[in-house]
Amino acid sequence: MRRNSSRTIDNGPRLAVASGLAALESQGRPTRIRRGRGQRQQKHRRSKPISSLYVWLFIGLVGLVLIALAAVLVKTLAPAQTPSEIRPDLLDENGGPRGNAEDSEVPKQTEESLFARVTESAPSCEAELRPEQVRYTLVTQLSYDRLWMMGEHCERWGYGNLISVVVFTNLDQNNVTQQLLQEGCRAQDLQVQTLAMDDYEEEDYPVNVLRNMALSVVQTSHVVYVDVDFWEATNLHDILDLPNVKEEFASNSKLLGIVPAFQINRQCREYKDCREENIRVMPRTRDDAAQLDNAKRLTRFDPTNRAGHGSTKYLDWVNNKDGTQDDGQFLDIPCITSNRYEPYFVVRYCHDLPPFQSQFSGYGKNKMTFIMQLRRMGYVFRQIGGAFVVHYPHLDSPSRQKWNEAPEQLRPVWDSETGHYSVKHPKDIHADWHSYKRGRVDALFVQFRNWLTAEFPNHSSVPLCDNREDDDSKLW
Repeated sequence: MRRNSSRTIDNGPRLAVASGLAALESQGRPTRIRRGRGQRQQKHRRSKPISSLYVWLFIGLVGLVLIALAAVLVKTLAPAQTPSEIRPDLLDENGGPRGNAEDSEVPKQTEESLFARVTESAPSCEAELRPEQVRYTLVTQLSYDRLWMMGEHCERWGYGNLISVVVFTNLDQNNVTQQLLQEGCRAQDLQVQTLAMDDYEEEDYPVNVLRNMALSVVQTSHVVYVDVDFWEATNLHDILDLPNVKEEFASNSKLLGIVPAFQINRQCREYKDCREENIRVMPRTRDDAAQLDNAKRLTRFDPTNRAGHGSTKYLDWVNNKDGTQDDGQFLDIPCITSNRYEPYFVVRYCHDLPPFQSQFSGYGKNKMTFIMQLRRMGYVFRQIGGAFVVHYPHLDSPSRQKWNEAPEQLRPVWDSETGHYSVKHPKDIHADWHSYKRGRVDALFVQFRNWLTAEFPNHSSVPLCDNREDDDSKLW
Protein backbone atom coordinates (compact mmCIF):
# COMPACT_ATOMS: atom_id res chain seq x y z
CA MET A 1 0.00 0.00 0.00
CA ARG A 2 1.44 3.44 -0.97
CA ARG A 3 1.56 5.88 1.91
CA ASN A 4 1.25 9.70 1.62
CA SER A 5 4.53 11.43 2.42
CA SER A 6 5.13 15.02 3.47
CA ARG A 7 8.10 17.21 2.52
CA THR A 8 9.73 19.91 4.67
CA ILE A 9 10.39 23.05 2.57
CA ASP A 10 12.76 25.85 3.53
CA ASN A 11 10.56 28.98 3.24
CA GLY A 12 13.04 31.39 4.87
CA PRO A 13 14.23 33.41 1.78
CA ARG A 14 10.77 33.36 0.16
CA LEU A 15 9.14 34.79 3.29
CA ALA A 16 11.82 37.47 3.53
CA VAL A 17 11.17 38.65 -0.04
CA ALA A 18 7.41 38.62 0.45
CA SER A 19 7.60 40.77 3.58
CA GLY A 20 9.91 43.20 1.75
CA LEU A 21 7.42 43.55 -1.12
CA ALA A 22 4.64 44.22 1.30
CA ALA A 23 6.66 47.00 2.94
CA LEU A 24 7.39 48.68 -0.41
CA GLU A 25 3.76 48.48 -1.45
CA SER A 26 2.68 50.08 1.79
CA GLN A 27 4.96 53.03 1.04
CA GLY A 28 3.57 53.46 -2.49
CA ARG A 29 6.76 52.41 -4.20
CA PRO A 30 6.90 50.26 -7.34
CA THR A 31 6.85 46.57 -6.59
CA ARG A 32 9.42 45.74 -9.25
CA ILE A 33 12.87 45.66 -7.72
CA ARG A 34 16.07 45.95 -9.67
CA ARG A 35 19.18 44.74 -7.95
CA GLY A 36 22.76 44.98 -8.92
CA ARG A 37 25.34 42.30 -8.45
CA GLY A 38 26.37 43.59 -5.05
CA GLN A 39 22.79 43.69 -3.84
CA ARG A 40 22.15 40.11 -4.91
CA GLN A 41 25.28 38.92 -3.15
CA GLN A 42 24.30 40.87 -0.03
CA LYS A 43 20.85 39.21 -0.08
CA HIS A 44 22.36 35.75 -0.37
CA ARG A 45 24.71 36.52 2.49
CA ARG A 46 21.76 37.58 4.66
CA SER A 47 19.54 34.59 3.77
CA LYS A 48 22.20 31.88 4.13
CA PRO A 49 22.26 31.85 7.96
CA ILE A 50 18.47 31.49 8.05
CA SER A 51 18.51 28.57 5.59
CA SER A 52 21.40 26.87 7.43
CA LEU A 53 19.52 27.09 10.71
CA TYR A 54 16.60 25.09 9.27
CA VAL A 55 18.99 22.50 7.84
CA TRP A 56 20.74 21.96 11.18
CA LEU A 57 17.43 21.78 13.03
CA PHE A 58 16.21 19.15 10.57
CA ILE A 59 19.42 17.10 10.94
CA GLY A 60 19.15 17.25 14.72
CA LEU A 61 15.54 16.12 14.67
CA VAL A 62 16.34 13.19 12.38
CA GLY A 63 19.20 12.19 14.68
CA LEU A 64 16.94 12.15 17.74
CA VAL A 65 14.36 10.04 15.90
CA LEU A 66 17.02 7.53 14.81
CA ILE A 67 18.38 7.24 18.36
CA ALA A 68 14.89 6.58 19.73
CA LEU A 69 14.16 3.95 17.07
CA ALA A 70 17.47 2.22 17.76
CA ALA A 71 16.67 2.01 21.49
CA VAL A 72 13.24 0.48 20.81
CA LEU A 73 14.74 -2.00 18.33
CA VAL A 74 17.44 -3.15 20.76
CA LYS A 75 14.83 -3.70 23.50
CA THR A 76 12.51 -5.61 21.16
CA LEU A 77 15.17 -7.89 19.71
CA ALA A 78 16.99 -8.60 22.96
CA PRO A 79 17.21 -12.42 23.18
CA ALA A 80 15.44 -14.30 25.94
CA GLN A 81 17.58 -16.20 28.40
CA THR A 82 18.76 -19.50 27.07
CA PRO A 83 18.59 -22.65 29.18
CA SER A 84 22.33 -22.47 29.81
CA GLU A 85 21.92 -18.93 31.20
CA ILE A 86 18.91 -19.83 33.32
CA ARG A 87 20.55 -22.92 34.89
CA PRO A 88 17.26 -24.77 35.51
CA ASP A 89 19.10 -27.39 37.59
CA LEU A 90 19.47 -24.73 40.29
CA LEU A 91 15.80 -23.74 40.30
CA ASP A 92 12.89 -25.11 42.26
CA GLU A 93 9.55 -26.00 40.70
CA ASN A 94 8.47 -22.35 40.71
CA GLY A 95 11.60 -21.03 39.05
CA GLY A 96 13.31 -19.76 42.23
CA PRO A 97 16.06 -21.23 44.39
CA ARG A 98 15.45 -24.79 45.46
CA GLY A 99 13.25 -25.08 48.54
CA ASN A 100 9.62 -25.56 49.49
CA ALA A 101 8.12 -23.80 46.47
CA GLU A 102 4.53 -24.48 47.48
CA ASP A 103 4.94 -22.24 50.54
CA SER A 104 6.92 -19.48 48.85
CA GLU A 105 5.64 -15.92 48.81
CA VAL A 106 4.65 -14.27 45.55
CA PRO A 107 7.66 -12.28 44.26
CA LYS A 108 7.28 -8.51 44.24
CA GLN A 109 8.58 -8.22 40.71
CA THR A 110 7.93 -10.25 37.60
CA GLU A 111 9.36 -10.31 34.10
CA GLU A 112 7.37 -8.90 31.20
CA SER A 113 4.49 -11.27 30.60
CA LEU A 114 4.22 -13.34 27.46
CA PHE A 115 1.36 -15.36 28.86
CA ALA A 116 -2.41 -15.07 29.36
CA ARG A 117 -4.40 -15.24 32.59
CA VAL A 118 -7.99 -15.78 31.40
CA THR A 119 -10.11 -16.50 28.33
CA GLU A 120 -11.43 -13.03 27.56
CA SER A 121 -14.10 -14.10 25.06
CA ALA A 122 -15.67 -16.79 27.28
CA PRO A 123 -18.86 -16.21 29.33
CA SER A 124 -18.70 -15.33 33.01
CA CYS A 125 -17.94 -18.09 35.51
CA GLU A 126 -20.18 -16.34 38.05
CA ALA A 127 -23.39 -16.98 36.11
CA GLU A 128 -25.61 -19.50 37.87
CA LEU A 129 -25.78 -22.87 36.14
CA ARG A 130 -28.48 -25.45 36.74
CA PRO A 131 -27.76 -29.17 36.17
CA GLU A 132 -30.17 -29.34 33.25
CA GLN A 133 -28.16 -26.56 31.55
CA VAL A 134 -24.92 -28.55 31.60
CA ARG A 135 -24.03 -29.58 28.07
CA TYR A 136 -20.77 -30.66 26.48
CA THR A 137 -18.73 -30.02 23.35
CA LEU A 138 -15.91 -32.37 22.39
CA VAL A 139 -12.92 -30.17 21.51
CA THR A 140 -9.94 -31.36 19.48
CA GLN A 141 -7.39 -30.35 16.83
CA LEU A 142 -5.33 -32.22 14.26
CA SER A 143 -3.00 -32.16 11.32
CA TYR A 144 -4.52 -33.05 7.97
CA ASP A 145 -2.88 -36.49 7.80
CA ARG A 146 -5.00 -37.55 10.82
CA LEU A 147 -8.32 -36.36 9.44
CA TRP A 148 -9.42 -39.99 9.05
CA MET A 149 -9.48 -40.35 12.85
CA MET A 150 -12.44 -37.97 13.08
CA GLY A 151 -14.74 -40.71 11.83
CA GLU A 152 -13.96 -42.64 15.02
CA HIS A 153 -14.57 -39.58 17.19
CA CYS A 154 -17.90 -38.78 15.58
CA GLU A 155 -19.13 -42.34 16.10
CA ARG A 156 -17.77 -42.82 19.63
CA TRP A 157 -18.82 -39.39 20.93
CA GLY A 158 -22.29 -40.01 19.54
CA TYR A 159 -24.37 -38.51 16.78
CA GLY A 160 -26.26 -35.45 17.94
CA ASN A 161 -23.44 -34.40 20.29
CA LEU A 162 -21.34 -31.36 19.38
CA ILE A 163 -17.71 -31.39 18.22
CA SER A 164 -15.44 -28.39 17.69
CA VAL A 165 -12.43 -29.26 15.55
CA VAL A 166 -9.60 -27.25 13.98
CA VAL A 167 -7.54 -28.76 11.16
CA PHE A 168 -4.02 -27.59 10.32
CA THR A 169 -4.16 -27.46 6.52
CA ASN A 170 -4.10 -25.12 3.54
CA LEU A 171 -7.45 -26.51 2.40
CA ASP A 172 -10.48 -24.35 3.02
CA GLN A 173 -13.19 -25.06 5.56
CA ASN A 174 -15.76 -26.32 3.05
CA ASN A 175 -13.34 -28.82 1.58
CA VAL A 176 -12.43 -30.18 5.02
CA THR A 177 -16.08 -30.36 6.06
CA GLN A 178 -16.96 -32.42 2.99
CA GLN A 179 -14.18 -34.85 3.80
CA LEU A 180 -15.42 -35.16 7.39
CA LEU A 181 -18.88 -36.02 6.08
CA GLN A 182 -17.29 -38.78 3.99
CA GLU A 183 -15.67 -40.11 7.19
CA GLY A 184 -19.15 -40.53 8.69
CA CYS A 185 -19.55 -37.28 10.64
CA ARG A 186 -22.72 -35.16 10.45
CA ALA A 187 -22.60 -31.49 9.50
CA GLN A 188 -25.07 -30.45 12.22
CA ASP A 189 -22.76 -31.87 14.90
CA LEU A 190 -19.60 -30.11 13.68
CA GLN A 191 -17.97 -26.73 14.16
CA VAL A 192 -15.07 -26.84 11.71
CA GLN A 193 -12.20 -24.36 11.39
CA THR A 194 -8.90 -24.51 9.53
CA LEU A 195 -5.52 -22.88 10.09
CA ALA A 196 -3.22 -22.40 7.11
CA MET A 197 0.19 -24.04 7.28
CA ASP A 198 2.06 -21.36 5.33
CA ASP A 199 3.31 -19.38 8.34
CA TYR A 200 4.60 -22.37 10.33
CA GLU A 201 7.45 -24.83 10.18
CA GLU A 202 6.38 -28.49 9.97
CA GLU A 203 8.07 -29.42 13.25
CA ASP A 204 6.58 -26.38 15.04
CA TYR A 205 2.99 -27.55 14.87
CA PRO A 206 0.98 -24.72 16.54
CA VAL A 207 -0.89 -27.06 18.87
CA ASN A 208 -1.99 -24.49 21.45
CA VAL A 209 -3.11 -21.98 18.82
CA LEU A 210 -5.28 -24.73 17.36
CA ARG A 211 -6.65 -25.70 20.78
CA ASN A 212 -7.63 -22.12 21.56
CA MET A 213 -9.30 -21.74 18.18
CA ALA A 214 -11.39 -24.83 18.84
CA LEU A 215 -12.38 -23.52 22.28
CA SER A 216 -13.26 -20.06 20.96
CA VAL A 217 -16.44 -21.22 19.19
CA VAL A 218 -17.82 -23.38 22.00
CA GLN A 219 -21.44 -22.57 22.91
CA THR A 220 -22.03 -25.20 25.61
CA SER A 221 -21.38 -24.85 29.32
CA HIS A 222 -18.60 -27.46 29.38
CA VAL A 223 -15.89 -28.86 27.14
CA VAL A 224 -14.32 -32.29 26.90
CA TYR A 225 -10.77 -31.89 25.66
CA VAL A 226 -8.93 -34.71 23.86
CA ASP A 227 -6.15 -34.78 21.29
CA VAL A 228 -7.28 -36.47 18.11
CA ASP A 229 -5.12 -39.56 18.68
CA PHE A 230 -7.01 -40.29 21.93
CA TRP A 231 -10.34 -41.96 21.19
CA GLU A 232 -13.27 -41.85 23.59
CA ALA A 233 -15.11 -44.77 25.10
CA THR A 234 -18.46 -45.10 23.34
CA ASN A 235 -20.34 -44.35 26.58
CA LEU A 236 -18.35 -41.26 27.60
CA HIS A 237 -21.13 -38.82 26.75
CA ASP A 238 -23.73 -41.05 28.45
CA ILE A 239 -21.66 -41.03 31.65
CA LEU A 240 -21.27 -37.26 31.55
CA ASP A 241 -25.02 -36.95 31.03
CA LEU A 242 -25.83 -38.77 34.29
CA PRO A 243 -27.77 -36.55 36.77
CA ASN A 244 -25.16 -36.77 39.54
CA VAL A 245 -22.36 -35.86 37.12
CA LYS A 246 -24.22 -32.81 35.82
CA GLU A 247 -24.99 -31.73 39.38
CA GLU A 248 -21.30 -31.85 40.26
CA PHE A 249 -20.27 -29.82 37.22
CA ALA A 250 -23.06 -27.29 37.73
CA SER A 251 -22.15 -26.69 41.37
CA ASN A 252 -18.45 -25.93 40.89
CA SER A 253 -17.00 -23.91 38.01
CA LYS A 254 -13.52 -24.97 39.13
CA LEU A 255 -14.10 -28.71 38.90
CA LEU A 256 -11.70 -30.47 36.54
CA GLY A 257 -13.07 -33.91 35.66
CA ILE A 258 -10.18 -36.28 34.95
CA VAL A 259 -10.64 -38.89 32.19
CA PRO A 260 -8.12 -41.78 32.54
CA ALA A 261 -6.01 -42.44 29.43
CA PHE A 262 -4.84 -45.86 28.26
CA GLN A 263 -2.85 -47.17 25.33
CA ILE A 264 -2.38 -50.30 23.24
CA ASN A 265 0.77 -51.32 21.43
CA ARG A 266 1.08 -51.15 17.67
CA GLN A 267 -0.30 -54.40 16.28
CA CYS A 268 2.46 -55.08 13.74
CA ARG A 269 6.16 -55.73 14.12
CA GLU A 270 7.22 -53.40 11.34
CA TYR A 271 7.51 -49.69 12.01
CA LYS A 272 4.44 -48.70 10.03
CA ASP A 273 0.83 -47.68 10.56
CA CYS A 274 -1.04 -51.00 10.41
CA ARG A 275 -4.36 -49.23 10.67
CA GLU A 276 -6.84 -52.07 10.30
CA GLU A 277 -5.08 -54.23 12.89
CA ASN A 278 -4.84 -51.37 15.37
CA ILE A 279 -8.47 -50.32 15.05
CA ARG A 280 -9.71 -53.84 15.71
CA VAL A 281 -8.00 -53.82 19.12
CA MET A 282 -8.87 -50.27 20.23
CA PRO A 283 -11.30 -50.75 23.19
CA ARG A 284 -14.73 -49.17 22.93
CA THR A 285 -16.24 -49.99 26.33
CA ARG A 286 -15.09 -50.49 29.90
CA ASP A 287 -15.51 -54.25 29.49
CA ASP A 288 -13.24 -54.15 26.42
CA ALA A 289 -10.64 -52.27 28.44
CA ALA A 290 -10.88 -54.76 31.32
CA GLN A 291 -10.37 -57.75 29.00
CA LEU A 292 -7.34 -56.15 27.37
CA ASP A 293 -5.95 -55.24 30.77
CA ASN A 294 -6.30 -58.83 31.99
CA ALA A 295 -4.52 -60.01 28.86
CA LYS A 296 -1.69 -57.49 29.46
CA ARG A 297 -2.49 -55.77 26.17
CA LEU A 298 -3.64 -52.47 27.68
CA THR A 299 -1.44 -50.14 29.73
CA ARG A 300 -1.75 -46.73 31.27
CA PHE A 301 -0.47 -43.89 29.10
CA ASP A 302 2.52 -43.25 28.76
CA PRO A 303 5.17 -45.77 29.97
CA THR A 304 7.95 -43.51 28.64
CA ASN A 305 6.60 -40.57 30.68
CA ARG A 306 4.99 -41.98 33.81
CA ALA A 307 4.60 -38.56 35.36
CA GLY A 308 2.36 -37.39 32.52
CA HIS A 309 -0.61 -39.39 33.82
CA GLY A 310 0.91 -40.88 36.97
CA SER A 311 -1.39 -39.04 39.37
CA THR A 312 -4.51 -40.66 37.87
CA LYS A 313 -5.85 -43.42 40.16
CA TYR A 314 -5.76 -46.22 37.62
CA LEU A 315 -6.01 -49.09 40.08
CA ASP A 316 -9.26 -47.76 41.54
CA TRP A 317 -10.65 -47.23 38.05
CA VAL A 318 -9.68 -50.67 36.70
CA ASN A 319 -10.34 -52.84 39.74
CA ASN A 320 -13.37 -50.92 40.99
CA LYS A 321 -12.75 -52.31 44.46
CA ASP A 322 -15.80 -52.05 46.71
CA GLY A 323 -17.54 -49.92 44.12
CA THR A 324 -15.11 -47.02 44.54
CA GLN A 325 -15.33 -46.05 40.87
CA ASP A 326 -18.71 -46.93 39.47
CA ASP A 327 -19.72 -45.27 36.23
CA GLY A 328 -20.14 -41.57 36.87
CA GLN A 329 -18.78 -41.72 40.39
CA PHE A 330 -16.18 -39.08 41.27
CA LEU A 331 -12.92 -39.91 43.02
CA ASP A 332 -10.69 -37.14 44.38
CA ILE A 333 -7.11 -36.78 43.19
CA PRO A 334 -5.64 -35.86 46.61
CA CYS A 335 -2.21 -34.79 45.33
CA ILE A 336 -0.13 -34.94 42.18
CA THR A 337 3.22 -36.63 41.84
CA SER A 338 4.64 -34.25 39.24
CA ASN A 339 4.08 -30.90 37.58
CA ARG A 340 4.26 -32.84 34.32
CA TYR A 341 0.75 -34.16 34.96
CA GLU A 342 -1.32 -33.59 31.80
CA PRO A 343 -4.59 -35.57 31.86
CA TYR A 344 -7.51 -35.26 29.47
CA PHE A 345 -10.43 -33.59 31.12
CA VAL A 346 -13.91 -32.10 31.34
CA VAL A 347 -14.20 -28.50 32.54
CA ARG A 348 -16.56 -25.52 32.48
CA TYR A 349 -15.80 -23.14 29.63
CA CYS A 350 -15.89 -19.67 31.14
CA HIS A 351 -13.89 -16.47 31.55
CA ASP A 352 -11.63 -17.57 34.42
CA LEU A 353 -10.46 -20.64 32.53
CA PRO A 354 -7.01 -19.80 31.14
CA PRO A 355 -6.24 -20.44 27.48
CA PHE A 356 -3.53 -22.82 26.41
CA GLN A 357 -0.39 -20.71 26.27
CA SER A 358 0.16 -20.16 22.55
CA GLN A 359 3.93 -19.67 22.84
CA PHE A 360 4.27 -23.44 23.23
CA SER A 361 4.30 -25.12 19.84
CA GLY A 362 5.31 -28.52 18.56
CA TYR A 363 5.97 -31.27 21.05
CA GLY A 364 6.60 -30.76 24.76
CA LYS A 365 5.04 -29.00 27.78
CA ASN A 366 2.13 -27.51 25.82
CA LYS A 367 -0.61 -29.13 27.97
CA MET A 368 1.10 -29.60 31.34
CA THR A 369 1.52 -25.82 31.64
CA PHE A 370 -2.26 -25.45 31.29
CA ILE A 371 -2.81 -28.00 34.09
CA MET A 372 -0.20 -26.25 36.28
CA GLN A 373 -2.08 -22.98 35.91
CA LEU A 374 -5.42 -24.59 36.79
CA ARG A 375 -3.92 -26.18 39.88
CA ARG A 376 -2.42 -22.95 41.15
CA MET A 377 -5.76 -21.16 40.57
CA GLY A 378 -7.52 -23.61 42.88
CA TYR A 379 -9.21 -26.03 40.51
CA VAL A 380 -10.31 -29.33 42.08
CA PHE A 381 -9.16 -32.52 40.32
CA ARG A 382 -11.63 -35.42 40.44
CA GLN A 383 -11.50 -38.62 38.43
CA ILE A 384 -14.69 -39.78 36.63
CA GLY A 385 -15.59 -43.46 36.99
CA GLY A 386 -16.19 -45.47 33.82
CA ALA A 387 -14.95 -42.73 31.51
CA PHE A 388 -11.76 -43.29 29.51
CA VAL A 389 -9.84 -42.50 26.35
CA VAL A 390 -7.36 -44.74 24.56
CA HIS A 391 -4.32 -43.71 22.52
CA TYR A 392 -4.03 -44.81 18.90
CA PRO A 393 -0.47 -46.16 18.30
CA HIS A 394 0.58 -43.90 15.44
CA LEU A 395 4.13 -43.30 14.21
CA ASP A 396 6.17 -40.40 15.57
CA SER A 397 5.11 -37.03 14.22
CA PRO A 398 7.65 -34.54 12.79
CA SER A 399 7.23 -32.52 16.01
CA ARG A 400 8.12 -35.53 18.15
CA GLN A 401 11.12 -36.33 15.95
CA LYS A 402 12.35 -32.76 16.38
CA TRP A 403 11.89 -33.04 20.15
CA ASN A 404 13.94 -36.25 20.23
CA GLU A 405 17.03 -34.58 18.75
CA ALA A 406 19.76 -34.37 21.39
CA PRO A 407 23.50 -33.75 21.82
CA GLU A 408 25.66 -36.78 21.19
CA GLN A 409 26.74 -36.76 24.86
CA LEU A 410 23.15 -37.49 25.97
CA ARG A 411 22.67 -40.58 23.84
CA PRO A 412 22.34 -43.82 25.84
CA VAL A 413 25.60 -45.78 26.12
CA TRP A 414 25.66 -49.51 26.81
CA ASP A 415 27.46 -50.36 30.02
CA SER A 416 28.77 -53.94 29.72
CA GLU A 417 29.55 -54.14 33.45
CA THR A 418 26.02 -53.34 34.62
CA GLY A 419 24.22 -54.75 31.61
CA HIS A 420 22.22 -51.51 31.23
CA TYR A 421 22.28 -48.34 29.19
CA SER A 422 23.62 -45.28 30.98
CA VAL A 423 22.70 -41.68 30.19
CA LYS A 424 24.50 -38.56 31.35
CA HIS A 425 22.60 -35.78 33.08
CA PRO A 426 22.22 -32.54 31.07
CA LYS A 427 23.90 -30.47 33.80
CA ASP A 428 27.01 -32.66 33.48
CA ILE A 429 27.72 -31.69 29.88
CA HIS A 430 28.27 -28.48 27.94
CA ALA A 431 26.03 -27.95 24.91
CA ASP A 432 24.32 -25.24 22.94
CA TRP A 433 20.91 -26.07 24.41
CA HIS A 434 19.16 -23.31 22.49
CA SER A 435 19.97 -25.03 19.20
CA TYR A 436 17.68 -27.93 20.17
CA LYS A 437 13.90 -27.83 20.24
CA ARG A 438 13.74 -29.38 23.69
CA GLY A 439 16.23 -26.85 25.06
CA ARG A 440 14.18 -23.93 23.72
CA VAL A 441 10.95 -25.38 25.13
CA ASP A 442 12.55 -25.92 28.55
CA ALA A 443 13.76 -22.31 28.59
CA LEU A 444 10.26 -21.11 27.75
CA PHE A 445 8.84 -23.38 30.43
CA VAL A 446 11.06 -21.86 33.13
CA GLN A 447 9.94 -18.43 31.96
CA PHE A 448 6.30 -19.54 32.21
CA ARG A 449 6.84 -20.96 35.68
CA ASN A 450 8.38 -17.69 36.90
CA TRP A 451 5.39 -15.80 35.51
CA LEU A 452 2.87 -18.20 37.05
CA THR A 453 4.40 -17.88 40.50
CA ALA A 454 4.52 -14.10 40.29
CA GLU A 455 1.04 -13.56 38.83
CA PHE A 456 -1.01 -16.03 40.90
CA PRO A 457 -1.02 -16.53 44.67
CA ASN A 458 -0.92 -20.23 45.45
CA HIS A 459 -4.60 -21.24 45.90
CA SER A 460 -3.96 -24.88 45.06
CA SER A 461 -6.35 -27.39 46.59
CA VAL A 462 -4.35 -30.26 45.05
CA PRO A 463 -0.83 -30.12 46.50
CA LEU A 464 2.24 -31.88 45.26
CA CYS A 465 2.60 -35.32 46.87
CA ASP A 466 5.28 -35.92 49.48
CA ASN A 467 6.88 -38.46 47.14
CA ARG A 468 6.75 -36.11 44.16
CA GLU A 469 9.26 -36.41 41.37
CA ASP A 470 12.20 -34.09 40.87
CA ASP A 471 10.87 -32.36 37.76
CA ASP A 472 13.86 -30.05 37.43
CA SER A 473 16.11 -33.05 36.86
CA LYS A 474 14.30 -33.57 33.53
CA LEU A 475 15.04 -30.06 32.27
CA TRP A 476 17.81 -29.30 29.80
